[in-house]
Amino acid sequence: SHLLYVHKMITLIVDSGSTKTSWCFAFLPDTKSADGARTVTTEGLNPAVMSAEEVEEKISKALNHCLQSLSISAADVENVFFYGAGCIAGRAGVVSESISSILVDAKIHVADDLLGAARALCGHKAGIACILGTGSNSCLYDGENIVAHTPALGYVLGDEGSGAVLGRKFLNAVLKQTLPENICKRFLQESGLDMAEVINRVYRSPAPNRFLASMSKYIHGYLDEKEVRDIVIDNFEDFIRNNILAYGDKFRTINVVGSIAYHYKEQLTEAASRNGFQIGKIIKSPIEGLIEYHMS
Repeated sequence: SHLLYVHKMITLIVDSGSTKTSWCFAFLPDTKSADGARTVTTEGLNPAVMSAEEVEEKISKALNHCLQSLSISAADVENVFFYGAGCIAGRAGVVSESISSILVDAKIHVADDLLGAARALCGHKAGIACILGTGSNSCLYDGENIVAHTPALGYVLGDEGSGAVLGRKFLNAVLKQTLPENICKRFLQESGLDMAEVINRVYRSPAPNRFLASMSKYIHGYLDEKEVRDIVIDNFEDFIRNNILAYGDKFRTINVVGSIAYHYKEQLTEAASRNGFQIGKIIKSPIEGLIEYHMS
């Protein structure tokens, strides 16, 4: 297998979120699918909320780990396509410099995770592409680039449809006891949380959005309760009304990547149909679609 590394024929495709980063080394020209690629998962990073030093440290640690564990030489990597949360204008440079300090010869392209989602979901066709994970985002895509975008605004001001907002709505209903008593009791018992701990985790912990999104594992278990199902559907309806309607009438199909879309497919489909849309492609993670996009 060492013959693979004789020539510089490796394309690295990276999908980076706040929670985890997937580094996918595709061996060209024989890679047409995820089978001809090797992926290593490391911890997430978000340049929008991290210092340049922190980003550099995390990237160099992760990248060196990948190269070592797959026995790949840095000189063999020809192209890098890095799609990441928080890779907005002004922060993409930090990522690109951190990578080029290790992959000295590679051509490096850095874009935000939304373009990655759009390319993974729609390939070279135009359409509406969304992310519904810990956070949420959406765009109108022309087959290559994003042409319209409703700002996501994060979980305090926006992020409708996301895991963080779902957790917030659910905890609000539990702690204000607007959900039936049996659900509130069951949740507090199963999670071991009380009001003081929730307040502490939301207002004093370093990653409240992740804490809120982690409530999904309980919420998913209560979907047979109408009141909980309604919270989930309302969250998705808010997302559609506040983000998707802005893209006009040309496309009525919504394509989505992310764990929340994947695990609440039925409720998402219901919310879409109530608003005159249908759900197209739902994928849990963009990496396979990105390999296809860059290899085709």
